Amino acid sequence: MFQTQVPRFPSFPKKHSPGPVRYDVVARSFDDAILRRLKALNQPASTPIGLPWLSLALDFLSFAHTEARTLVSDLPLSPDSDDSLAGYLDGALKLLDLCNSISSLIERLRLRRLSLNFVLQLLSPSDSGFPAPEKLRRVRDLLSDSDKPSLGLDKRGFRSNPEDLIRDLALGLGDAPRGKISSANKLLRRTIHALGLLTVFFGSVLVSALYGSPKIAAVRVPAEFSWADSFNALEAAVSTELTRRFLVHELDDVGTRTREVREVIDDMARLDEDKGRERVNAAVSELKRATEVFSEGLDRLSNGVNGMFDTVLCSRSGMLDNVRVGQRKEKQQPK
Repeated sequence: MFQTQVPRFPSFPKKHSPGPVRYDVVARSFDDAILRRLKALNQPASTPIGLPWLSLALDFLSFAHTEARTLVSDLPLSPDSDDSLAGYLDGALKLLDLCNSISSLIERLRLRRLSLNFVLQLLSPSDSGFPAPEKLRRVRDLLSDSDKPSLGLDKRGFRSNPEDLIRDLALGLGDAPRGKISSANKLLRRTIHALGLLTVFFGSVLVSALYGSPKIAAVRVPAEFSWADSFNALEAAVSTELTRRFLVHELDDVGTRTREVREVIDDMARLDEDKGRERVNAAVSELKRATEVFSEGLDRLSNGVNGMFDTVLCSRSGMLDNVRVGQRKEKQQPK
Protein backbone atom coordinates (compact mmCIF):
# COMPACT_ATOMS: atom_id res chain seq x y z
CA MET A 1 0.00 0.00 0.00
CA PHE A 2 1.39 3.28 -1.08
CA GLN A 3 0.88 6.53 0.70
CA THR A 4 -0.59 9.13 -1.56
CA GLN A 5 1.05 12.55 -1.20
CA VAL A 6 -1.14 15.53 -1.60
CA PRO A 7 0.77 18.25 -3.43
CA ARG A 8 1.16 21.50 -1.60
CA PHE A 9 0.55 24.69 -3.56
CA PRO A 10 1.97 28.00 -2.50
CA SER A 11 -0.52 30.14 -0.68
CA PHE A 12 -1.18 33.71 -1.80
CA PRO A 13 -2.42 36.50 0.41
CA LYS A 14 -6.08 37.19 0.03
CA LYS A 15 -6.98 40.22 -1.97
CA HIS A 16 -8.71 42.84 0.04
CA SER A 17 -10.99 45.39 -1.50
CA PRO A 18 -9.68 48.91 -1.06
CA GLY A 19 -10.98 50.69 1.97
CA PRO A 20 -13.20 53.74 1.78
CA VAL A 21 -11.56 56.85 0.39
CA ARG A 22 -10.69 59.42 3.04
CA TYR A 23 -11.77 62.49 1.12
CA ASP A 24 -10.74 64.79 3.94
CA VAL A 25 -7.20 63.37 3.75
CA VAL A 26 -7.10 63.95 -0.01
CA ALA A 27 -8.30 67.52 0.50
CA ARG A 28 -5.64 68.13 3.13
CA SER A 29 -2.94 66.76 0.82
CA PHE A 30 -4.02 69.18 -1.92
CA ASP A 31 -4.01 72.07 0.54
CA ASP A 32 -0.54 71.18 1.80
CA ALA A 33 0.85 71.15 -1.74
CA ILE A 34 -0.67 74.57 -2.43
CA LEU A 35 0.66 75.98 0.84
CA ARG A 36 4.23 74.81 0.16
CA ARG A 37 4.32 76.46 -3.26
CA LEU A 38 2.46 79.54 -2.09
CA LYS A 39 5.11 80.35 0.51
CA ALA A 40 7.69 80.77 -2.26
CA LEU A 41 5.65 83.68 -3.62
CA ASN A 42 5.70 85.76 -0.44
CA GLN A 43 6.44 89.22 -1.77
CA PRO A 44 8.79 91.23 0.46
CA ALA A 45 7.33 94.64 1.16
CA SER A 46 10.56 96.34 0.05
CA THR A 47 10.71 94.56 -3.34
CA PRO A 48 8.56 95.90 -6.21
CA ILE A 49 6.55 93.44 -8.26
CA GLY A 50 8.46 92.61 -11.41
CA LEU A 51 8.33 90.32 -14.42
CA PRO A 52 10.27 87.50 -12.65
CA TRP A 53 7.70 87.45 -9.82
CA LEU A 54 4.82 87.39 -12.31
CA SER A 55 6.53 84.44 -14.02
CA LEU A 56 6.72 82.63 -10.67
CA ALA A 57 3.02 83.37 -10.15
CA LEU A 58 2.24 81.78 -13.53
CA ASP A 59 4.33 78.73 -12.63
CA PHE A 60 2.43 78.43 -9.36
CA LEU A 61 -0.93 78.70 -11.13
CA SER A 62 0.12 76.02 -13.61
CA PHE A 63 1.10 73.80 -10.68
CA ALA A 64 -2.28 74.35 -9.00
CA HIS A 65 -4.18 73.41 -12.17
CA THR A 66 -2.06 70.28 -12.60
CA GLU A 67 -2.64 69.23 -8.97
CA ALA A 68 -6.39 69.79 -9.33
CA ARG A 69 -6.51 67.80 -12.56
CA THR A 70 -4.68 64.88 -10.92
CA LEU A 71 -7.01 64.94 -7.93
CA VAL A 72 -10.20 65.06 -10.00
CA SER A 73 -9.06 62.28 -12.34
CA ASP A 74 -9.10 59.86 -9.39
CA LEU A 75 -12.60 60.77 -8.19
CA PRO A 76 -15.71 58.67 -8.92
CA LEU A 77 -17.82 61.31 -10.60
CA SER A 78 -21.59 61.27 -10.56
CA PRO A 79 -24.32 63.23 -12.39
CA ASP A 80 -24.28 65.67 -9.46
CA SER A 81 -20.74 66.64 -10.50
CA ASP A 82 -21.88 68.14 -13.80
CA ASP A 83 -22.46 71.66 -12.45
CA SER A 84 -19.04 71.88 -10.83
CA LEU A 85 -17.27 70.52 -13.89
CA ALA A 86 -19.21 72.85 -16.16
CA GLY A 87 -18.05 75.78 -14.05
CA TYR A 88 -14.45 74.62 -14.30
CA LEU A 89 -14.64 74.12 -18.08
CA ASP A 90 -16.09 77.60 -18.58
CA GLY A 91 -13.47 79.18 -16.30
CA ALA A 92 -10.65 77.32 -18.05
CA LEU A 93 -11.85 78.65 -21.40
CA LYS A 94 -11.75 82.22 -20.05
CA LEU A 95 -8.27 81.61 -18.67
CA LEU A 96 -7.12 80.44 -22.11
CA ASP A 97 -8.54 83.67 -23.57
CA LEU A 98 -6.61 85.63 -20.94
CA CYS A 99 -3.38 83.83 -21.89
CA ASN A 100 -3.99 84.74 -25.54
CA SER A 101 -4.59 88.37 -24.63
CA ILE A 102 -1.40 88.60 -22.59
CA SER A 103 0.55 86.84 -25.35
CA SER A 104 -0.65 89.51 -27.77
CA LEU A 105 0.45 92.17 -25.31
CA ILE A 106 3.87 90.51 -25.00
CA GLU A 107 4.31 90.66 -28.78
CA ARG A 108 3.72 94.41 -28.67
CA LEU A 109 6.22 94.71 -25.85
CA ARG A 110 8.71 92.86 -28.02
CA LEU A 111 8.22 95.51 -30.67
CA ARG A 112 8.91 98.04 -27.93
CA ARG A 113 12.11 96.18 -27.09
CA LEU A 114 13.13 96.16 -30.76
CA SER A 115 12.68 99.94 -30.93
CA LEU A 116 14.76 100.43 -27.78
CA ASN A 117 17.57 98.25 -29.11
CA PHE A 118 17.58 100.31 -32.32
CA VAL A 119 17.84 103.51 -30.25
CA LEU A 120 20.76 102.06 -28.30
CA GLN A 121 22.47 101.09 -31.55
CA LEU A 122 22.08 104.63 -32.92
CA LEU A 123 23.53 106.09 -29.72
CA SER A 124 26.39 103.62 -29.35
CA PRO A 125 29.93 105.09 -29.48
CA SER A 126 31.60 105.05 -32.89
CA ASP A 127 34.87 106.11 -34.52
CA SER A 128 33.14 109.21 -35.89
CA GLY A 129 32.55 110.43 -32.34
CA PHE A 130 29.32 111.78 -30.92
CA PRO A 131 26.11 111.07 -32.92
CA ALA A 132 25.31 113.72 -35.51
CA PRO A 133 22.37 116.11 -34.87
CA GLU A 134 20.20 114.37 -37.48
CA LYS A 135 20.77 111.03 -35.77
CA LEU A 136 19.85 112.53 -32.40
CA ARG A 137 16.64 113.93 -33.88
CA ARG A 138 15.80 110.47 -35.21
CA VAL A 139 16.44 108.98 -31.76
CA ARG A 140 14.32 111.69 -30.21
CA ASP A 141 11.41 110.90 -32.53
CA LEU A 142 11.65 107.17 -31.80
CA LEU A 143 11.62 107.78 -28.07
CA SER A 144 8.65 110.15 -28.34
CA ASP A 145 6.64 107.57 -30.29
CA SER A 146 7.30 104.85 -27.73
CA ASP A 147 6.89 106.95 -24.60
CA LYS A 148 3.13 106.77 -24.20
CA PRO A 149 1.03 106.01 -21.11
CA SER A 150 1.68 102.47 -19.85
CA LEU A 151 4.37 102.10 -22.51
CA GLY A 152 1.81 102.23 -25.27
CA LEU A 153 -0.20 99.28 -23.97
CA ASP A 154 -3.68 99.41 -25.46
CA LYS A 155 -6.49 97.05 -24.43
CA ARG A 156 -8.36 97.59 -27.69
CA GLY A 157 -8.11 94.94 -30.35
CA PHE A 158 -8.30 91.95 -28.01
CA ARG A 159 -10.97 89.40 -28.73
CA SER A 160 -11.82 89.46 -25.02
CA ASN A 161 -11.05 92.34 -22.69
CA PRO A 162 -8.71 90.98 -19.97
CA GLU A 163 -10.45 92.94 -17.22
CA ASP A 164 -13.84 91.57 -18.32
CA LEU A 165 -12.44 88.03 -18.24
CA ILE A 166 -11.26 88.50 -14.65
CA ARG A 167 -14.63 89.93 -13.64
CA ASP A 168 -16.46 86.97 -15.21
CA LEU A 169 -14.13 84.52 -13.46
CA ALA A 170 -14.80 86.25 -10.13
CA LEU A 171 -18.57 86.15 -10.66
CA GLY A 172 -18.40 82.40 -11.32
CA LEU A 173 -16.66 81.53 -8.05
CA GLY A 174 -19.72 80.69 -5.95
CA ASP A 175 -19.27 79.42 -2.39
CA ALA A 176 -16.91 76.81 -1.00
CA PRO A 177 -18.50 73.73 0.60
CA ARG A 178 -18.36 73.90 4.40
CA GLY A 179 -17.68 71.25 6.99
CA LYS A 180 -16.00 67.88 6.69
CA ILE A 181 -15.19 66.70 3.17
CA SER A 182 -16.94 63.34 3.20
CA SER A 183 -17.89 62.73 -0.45
CA ALA A 184 -16.37 62.86 -3.92
CA ASN A 185 -18.77 65.59 -5.06
CA LYS A 186 -17.95 67.77 -2.07
CA LEU A 187 -14.21 67.33 -2.66
CA LEU A 188 -14.68 68.17 -6.33
CA ARG A 189 -16.58 71.39 -5.54
CA ARG A 190 -14.00 72.36 -2.93
CA THR A 191 -11.06 71.77 -5.28
CA ILE A 192 -12.60 73.68 -8.18
CA HIS A 193 -13.52 76.55 -5.85
CA ALA A 194 -9.92 76.71 -4.55
CA LEU A 195 -8.62 76.71 -8.12
CA GLY A 196 -11.04 79.49 -8.99
CA LEU A 197 -9.84 81.66 -6.10
CA LEU A 198 -6.21 81.26 -7.14
CA THR A 199 -6.98 81.87 -10.81
CA VAL A 200 -8.96 85.05 -10.15
CA PHE A 201 -6.32 86.54 -7.87
CA PHE A 202 -3.20 85.81 -9.90
CA GLY A 203 -4.94 86.55 -13.18
CA SER A 204 -6.08 89.87 -11.75
CA VAL A 205 -2.54 90.69 -10.59
CA LEU A 206 -1.19 89.97 -14.07
CA VAL A 207 -3.71 92.26 -15.71
CA SER A 208 -3.20 95.01 -13.13
CA ALA A 209 0.60 94.93 -13.26
CA LEU A 210 0.88 94.75 -17.04
CA TYR A 211 -1.81 97.29 -17.85
CA GLY A 212 -0.96 99.73 -15.08
CA SER A 213 -4.31 99.58 -13.29
CA PRO A 214 -4.34 99.68 -9.45
CA LYS A 215 -7.57 97.70 -9.27
CA ILE A 216 -7.40 93.96 -8.63
CA ALA A 217 -10.21 91.56 -7.83
CA ALA A 218 -10.87 91.27 -4.09
CA VAL A 219 -10.40 87.62 -3.12
CA ARG A 220 -10.51 86.29 0.44
CA VAL A 221 -9.90 82.63 1.15
CA PRO A 222 -12.05 81.11 3.94
CA ALA A 223 -10.38 79.55 6.97
CA GLU A 224 -11.39 76.05 5.81
CA PHE A 225 -8.31 76.12 3.59
CA SER A 226 -5.01 75.67 5.44
CA TRP A 227 -3.31 78.11 3.06
CA ALA A 228 -5.81 80.89 3.79
CA ASP A 229 -3.55 82.96 6.07
CA SER A 230 -0.59 82.76 3.69
CA PHE A 231 -2.75 83.67 0.71
CA ASN A 232 -4.56 86.54 2.42
CA ALA A 233 -1.26 88.04 3.62
CA LEU A 234 0.13 87.82 0.09
CA GLU A 235 -3.03 89.38 -1.34
CA ALA A 236 -2.75 92.33 1.05
CA ALA A 237 0.95 92.91 0.28
CA VAL A 238 0.50 92.70 -3.50
CA SER A 239 -2.56 94.98 -3.46
CA THR A 240 -0.62 97.60 -1.51
CA GLU A 241 2.34 97.41 -3.90
CA LEU A 242 0.19 97.70 -7.03
CA THR A 243 -1.72 100.63 -5.56
CA ARG A 244 1.56 102.41 -4.86
CA ARG A 245 3.32 101.71 -8.16
CA PHE A 246 0.54 101.09 -10.73
CA LEU A 247 2.86 99.23 -13.15
CA VAL A 248 5.23 96.28 -13.12
CA HIS A 249 8.75 97.36 -12.08
CA GLU A 250 10.65 96.69 -15.34
CA LEU A 251 8.11 98.53 -17.49
CA ASP A 252 8.14 101.47 -15.12
CA ASP A 253 11.94 101.59 -15.13
CA VAL A 254 12.22 101.45 -18.92
CA GLY A 255 9.70 104.27 -19.24
CA THR A 256 11.69 106.42 -16.78
CA ARG A 257 15.01 105.82 -18.56
CA THR A 258 13.44 106.49 -21.94
CA ARG A 259 12.21 109.90 -20.80
CA GLU A 260 15.61 110.71 -19.32
CA VAL A 261 17.40 110.09 -22.63
CA ARG A 262 14.85 112.20 -24.48
CA GLU A 263 15.18 115.05 -21.99
CA VAL A 264 18.98 115.02 -22.29
CA ILE A 265 18.73 115.22 -26.08
CA ASP A 266 16.34 118.17 -25.72
CA ASP A 267 18.92 119.90 -23.49
CA MET A 268 21.78 119.45 -25.97
CA ALA A 269 21.23 122.87 -27.55
CA ARG A 270 22.06 124.69 -24.31
CA LEU A 271 24.94 122.44 -23.17
CA ASP A 272 28.56 122.49 -24.30
CA GLU A 273 29.64 119.47 -26.31
CA ASP A 274 31.66 117.73 -23.58
CA LYS A 275 29.00 118.10 -20.90
CA GLY A 276 26.26 117.09 -23.35
CA ARG A 277 28.20 113.98 -24.38
CA GLU A 278 28.74 113.03 -20.73
CA ARG A 279 25.04 113.36 -19.86
CA VAL A 280 23.89 111.46 -22.94
CA ASN A 281 26.34 108.62 -22.29
CA ALA A 282 25.18 108.34 -18.67
CA ALA A 283 21.50 108.32 -19.66
CA VAL A 284 22.11 105.79 -22.45
CA SER A 285 23.98 103.52 -20.03
CA GLU A 286 20.98 103.50 -17.69
CA LEU A 287 18.59 102.86 -20.56
CA LYS A 288 20.73 99.95 -21.75
CA ARG A 289 20.73 98.41 -18.28
CA ALA A 290 16.96 98.80 -17.92
CA THR A 291 16.38 97.38 -21.41
CA GLU A 292 18.47 94.27 -20.67
CA VAL A 293 16.57 93.59 -17.44
CA PHE A 294 13.26 94.21 -19.21
CA SER A 295 14.23 91.90 -22.08
CA GLU A 296 15.20 89.04 -19.80
CA GLY A 297 12.02 89.39 -17.75
CA LEU A 298 9.85 89.60 -20.87
CA ASP A 299 11.22 86.34 -22.27
CA ARG A 300 10.66 84.63 -18.95
CA LEU A 301 7.10 85.95 -18.75
CA SER A 302 6.41 84.72 -22.28
CA ASN A 303 7.57 81.22 -21.32
CA GLY A 304 5.32 81.35 -18.27
CA VAL A 305 2.25 82.34 -20.28
CA ASN A 306 2.92 79.62 -22.85
CA GLY A 307 3.34 77.04 -20.09
CA MET A 308 0.13 78.22 -18.44
CA PHE A 309 -1.78 77.91 -21.72
CA ASP A 310 -0.51 74.37 -22.35
CA THR A 311 -1.29 73.29 -18.79
CA VAL A 312 -4.85 74.64 -18.81
CA LEU A 313 -5.53 73.25 -22.27
CA CYS A 314 -4.35 69.80 -21.16
CA SER A 315 -6.30 69.98 -17.89
CA ARG A 316 -9.48 71.11 -19.62
CA SER A 317 -9.16 68.28 -22.14
CA GLY A 318 -8.68 65.80 -19.28
CA MET A 319 -11.73 67.13 -17.45
CA LEU A 320 -13.81 66.76 -20.61
CA ASP A 321 -12.67 63.15 -20.87
CA ASN A 322 -13.78 62.59 -17.27
CA VAL A 323 -17.20 64.01 -18.09
CA ARG A 324 -17.57 61.77 -21.15
CA VAL A 325 -16.55 58.66 -19.18
CA GLY A 326 -19.06 59.53 -16.46
CA GLN A 327 -21.82 60.01 -19.01
CA ARG A 328 -21.07 56.64 -20.63
CA LYS A 329 -21.17 54.87 -17.26
CA GLU A 330 -24.47 56.52 -16.45
CA LYS A 331 -26.00 55.29 -19.72
CA GLN A 332 -24.75 51.75 -19.11
CA GLN A 333 -26.38 51.50 -15.68
CA PRO A 334 -29.59 49.41 -15.68
CA LYS A 335 -32.72 51.44 -15.18
